[in-house]
Amino acid sequence: MEQWGPLVPAVAGIWPRVLEHLSGQELSDLETEVLDGLRAHEQACGKAATETPEVTPETFDAVDITARSVEDALRSRPPLGAWLNEEFDRLADSRERFGPAAAPAYWTAFRRSLLVPVMYATDRAEKRAEKSPRTYPGTYGSLRGDLSHGQATVSVPDDRAAGSVRKPRWWRLQFRPDPARDVVLEATEPSDADTFVERVRAQLDQGARREALVFVHGYNVTFADAARHAAQIAYDLNFTGVILLYSWASKGGVLDYPADGDAAARAMPYFRTFLTTLLTRTGVGDVHIIAHSMGNRLLTGGLAGLDTTALPEGSGRLGHVVFAAPDVDHDVFRDLLPAALRQARTCTLYVSGRDRALAVASRVSDFPRAGQAGTSVIVAPGLDTIDVTALGTDLLGHSYVGNHTSVLADLHALFRHGHGPEQRYGLARTPHPDGDYWSFQPQK
Repeated sequence: MEQWGPLVPAVAGIWPRVLEHLSGQELSDLETEVLDGLRAHEQACGKAATETPEVTPETFDAVDITARSVEDALRSRPPLGAWLNEEFDRLADSRERFGPAAAPAYWTAFRRSLLVPVMYATDRAEKRAEKSPRTYPGTYGSLRGDLSHGQATVSVPDDRAAGSVRKPRWWRLQFRPDPARDVVLEATEPSDADTFVERVRAQLDQGARREALVFVHGYNVTFADAARHAAQIAYDLNFTGVILLYSWASKGGVLDYPADGDAAARAMPYFRTFLTTLLTRTGVGDVHIIAHSMGNRLLTGGLAGLDTTALPEGSGRLGHVVFAAPDVDHDVFRDLLPAALRQARTCTLYVSGRDRALAVASRVSDFPRAGQAGTSVIVAPGLDTIDVTALGTDLLGHSYVGNHTSVLADLHALFRHGHGPEQRYGLARTPHPDGDYWSFQPQK
C-alpha cells in the first residue's frame, strides 16, 4: 500500500499532458477508467485510515488493486506509463528532506515521509496474527522468547524537527497516526535468520559504504517505540548504511525496572549471537553501535563475552561504539570497558549531571551509574567521555542522544567523518586526574 501514497497527485500532474496526447473516444475511455479507479482507490484508502494501525489484509489488497487499476490504464497507453513514472520521481524528490547525503535506494518516499527499513533481531515473544499470516505493528510484546529476526518499516516525516519522534497524543485529540506528521511503525515482517542475512547483504550491496548502525534501546521501551527511535536516529544522523535494531524483552512500563534489568541480563547471549551473525555472514565492513540507558548492559556484557577480533577472516569489525546515558553500575562499567576498547575503533561515553532518570536509578541501586557526570564521571585511556550537562535537555535529561540536536550533530561528525572530540564543534577539553574528557559549552 505504501508505494501508492502519491498516486492521486501523480495522475493530476500528468493529466495536462494526457489531454494534449489523446483525443476523442480514446480520451473518453481513459477518463472513465482512471476516474473509476481513483474513486475506488480513495474509498479503500479511507477505510484503511479507519483501521490504522492494524489494517486488515482485505483492505491492504483493496488499496493495492485499485491503485494498480489506475496504473494499468495509463501504462497500456504509451507513453503515459513513462510519464507517470517521471511524476512519481518528481514528487518524491520535491518532498524529500533527508540529507545532505542521499537516502539509500531501498528507502521509499510515501505521503511526505520516507519509509525506513529497520532490520531487527529480538528475544521478545512474537504475537501472531490469528486470522492471517500477515503481521502488523505490535507483532512483539513484553514476553520473553527465542531469538528471532525480521524487518520493520518505519515512516519518518520530511517536515519533522530533528530529534522529534512524534506520535498521536490523545490529549491533543489525535487518535490515529498520520505518516505526514508522526513517526509511525507501519509494518513488521518476521523472517528466519537466513532471510535476514540475505536482506542485510542486499541492502549493503546498494550502499556506498558497507556499514551498519545497530541501536539497542533502554528500559521501559516497547518494540514499536524501539523501531521508531532506531529509524529516527538514523534519519537525523543522515546515516546511509543499513539500520538495525536489537530489541530485548523490556516490559515497557515505568514500574517494571527490576524485571527489565533481569530481561537485559537474559538477552546477552542472544545479543552476542546476533552480533556474530551480522559480522560474519552479511559481508558488512563496519558495524557501529549506539546503546541507550539499560541497553548498555547488553552492550558491555555482550562484548565482554565475545572477542570480535578473533572472528574468521573476512568478518566485519566494530567501528564506533557509543554508550549513551548508560544505566550500568559505575564499577561494573569500568571492569567491562577494556573488552569494548580492545574491539572497537572508537568508544564514546555520553554522561550528564542532570540525568534525573539515572539519579533515581543510582538511589535504587545504591551505586552511581556510568552515565552520570560530576565527581563520579568515568574517564579512561582510549575512551572519549562527553559531558552534556550544559546543554539543558528534556525533562528527565535522559534521552538526549536521540532528541538533542547538538548531540545528534556530534554523533554525525563521529559516524560520517570519523572526527575525534578535538575536531568536533562545541566541545571543550576538561582536565581530570585520570586524563582529559570533553564537555559541551553552555548554549545561549
